[in-house]
Amino acid sequence: MLINNFSAGPSKIPASVIEDISKDIIDYKKLGYSVLELSHRSDEFSNIINKTKDYLTQFLDIPSNFEIIFLQGGATFQNTFIPANNPEISKDVAFLLSGTWGRKTYNDFNNYFNSTVPFLSLENQTLDQVAYEIDKFKEHYLYLTSNETIEGLQIREFDKFNNKKLIIDMSSDICSYKFDWDNIAYVYAGAQKNLGIPGVTVCIFEKKFFKDNNLTSYLNAQNHIEKNSAFNTPPTFSIYVMLKILEWFHETGGINNIEKNSKKKAKHLYDFLDENNQKLILNVPKEYRSYSNIVFDFKNQKQTPLFLEESIKKGFIGLGGHRSVGGVRVSNYNSIDFKMIEEFIHHLKSFLSNN
Repeated sequence: MLINNFSAGPSKIPASVIEDISKDIIDYKKLGYSVLELSHRSDEFSNIINKTKDYLTQFLDIPSNFEIIFLQGGATFQNTFIPANNPEISKDVAFLLSGTWGRKTYNDFNNYFNSTVPFLSLENQTLDQVAYEIDKFKEHYLYLTSNETIEGLQIREFDKFNNKKLIIDMSSDICSYKFDWDNIAYVYAGAQKNLGIPGVTVCIFEKKFFKDNNLTSYLNAQNHIEKNSAFNTPPTFSIYVMLKILEWFHETGGINNIEKNSKKKAKHLYDFLDENNQKLILNVPKEYRSYSNIVFDFKNQKQTPLFLEESIKKGFIGLGGHRSVGGVRVSNYNSIDFKMIEEFIHHLKSFLSNN
């Protein structure tokens, strides 16, 4: 049975990419050993690092005054890494809170600085209203989470905040649409949603963002910059997989094509959900509906576990909403094709007809 994986992360990897990876696991570029065995000090791995940075730069049109590094682990480490390397930010950052992950970062910043950082909530406000209020804040930096995977809420119009320098957690929607870098200071993303597998976080930031400091060696950003992300042993395989994903992005038409397909897939599913609003609930206002994570539930919530159970039997996995909110979550990342969305809609339509 063909499995349709809609997991929010770790997420689906394109079949062609898995095939390429499997060959390199056996024999990397006919060198006689596996990509899993590559030394992080080797020329071969240095080439992987540099090619990955080049693809990211090309794909996202990253300006020359930005730096790219790769760090071990998930994006939550940034809640310590950023304030530690830029302590002045404690008095110069405000938060736009739109969901669970942004609130977690906000709490970590408050704990790190032992103070209360200013914030504004997106709740019950349009983006224009929020931007108007944010503009009054004296703080230079604004932190936001571009896509909240749990709530299914997304902010894509960064130019609404042109008077602020943005720090953005883009873990679940990086490389799914184009954006301008004029008012961006720092972007970071865990790889396990749109950029491959767990184990690495990519950080893209203005070269002037970090300050000189006396931090311990691993925590010090300058060490990672100077050593081209190989200050210590980096997550070599995760970075290699990121490169393979970026090559696949390039082969499938680049970011313009990916953005067009992302919108097309999301619209197709949202249209069906709206047409069946007598049985289904969508809590996110249309302005903020995520292209990446489409979250809904049944009005009769007794049907939710039945649907999820039947989905698994029919080959649809990873659909359960986050444990904190429940419901159904369809993760529409770059590796999800239009046919998978169509098959899911057909499956949901059949369930609604019979229940």
